[in-house]
Amino acid sequence: MTDAKEPLAAKEKASQEQIYLQMRKEIETGTFPASSRLPSVRTLAKRFSASPNTISKVVSRLMESGLCQAKRGVGLFVRSLPNRKITLLVGTVHAEPKDDFYGQVEKRIAERCNADGIELERFHIQPGDPAYGPDVGRIRKPGRMILAIGLAHEPHLKEVADLRRPLLVVGAAPCRCNASSIVPNSFRSGYLAARHLVRRGRRRIAFIGRVREVRGVALPDPESLKELAGMQAALREDTLPIVPELIFNDLAQAVQRAPLLKELPDAVIMPDAEGVEAVQALKALGGKCERVVLADDRILDKARRPAAVVIRRDEVVDLAIGELRRLLDEQTKTHRTMMVDGELVEAVE
Repeated sequence: MTDAKEPLAAKEKASQEQIYLQMRKEIETGTFPASSRLPSVRTLAKRFSASPNTISKVVSRLMESGLCQAKRGVGLFVRSLPNRKITLLVGTVHAEPKDDFYGQVEKRIAERCNADGIELERFHIQPGDPAYGPDVGRIRKPGRMILAIGLAHEPHLKEVADLRRPLLVVGAAPCRCNASSIVPNSFRSGYLAARHLVRRGRRRIAFIGRVREVRGVALPDPESLKELAGMQAALREDTLPIVPELIFNDLAQAVQRAPLLKELPDAVIMPDAEGVEAVQALKALGGKCERVVLADDRILDKARRPAAVVIRRDEVVDLAIGELRRLLDEQTKTHRTMMVDGELVEAVE
């Protein structure tokens, strides 16, 4: 009977990747149980016929994966981690996913994870938590990796990354920490919307963005700023100016400032929104101005709708599931960023 701790190949020098995958497998299957001490670097180097430098790199990867931890002067010990558990952080105060874009993405990811036997432990914003995301201090035993949906506050994501788990962020691309991310191509969305309106002869185009709350202060949403930059790029191609007084942070600001305009716009780019505030904003801007909305594919189910730049939820979910599996297996490089392009669809009257 072959000993599980025999060298991978009797006469061949094992690669760093082979050693890492073998060590990871032995930790996950209990060959090295939780809280047990791993063999020394010298012992592992002899076992795998590898250099101590290679083993040190393997040990670093095991620590980065959260599978083990070093105790100074004592050695390296296996951590007690669930095998197929993902910690899910969401930027909402609701205990269940809402019926918005990120809520729909969350539901579909959860369904796919359940089908794959992956457990999700969900944390939402509760009283006493920061306004921008769940308090990281509440996460006592993080899972094998962390999935963040609808979180964009850089210092908060840095705190999450400090839990030393592979991190996937859906909806933002963090700059202050190592993380995989899946984001809409917001610049392209703003560009496509503006090009559509310019081709239709519109020259005075308003823009209504979205805001998010950070430490009790409402700030422009980062993706809205990218959409605005895309709009500006499209206007510049036709040497058209962007009109500062036609740029609004959100629907409420459009309602407040529109009555002060000397000249109303002939078109508007805005989020796909319904309700009294959206109606009031359009009425304040003149009621008859042409609009393009930035939306997800649920808008395609409407019998009547304006022109729209559409991001498809299934594309976001497919990318997220593929990246979750990759990070769980750690078979390739650690992190990557993926963008989801929108497509312009014409109005249906």
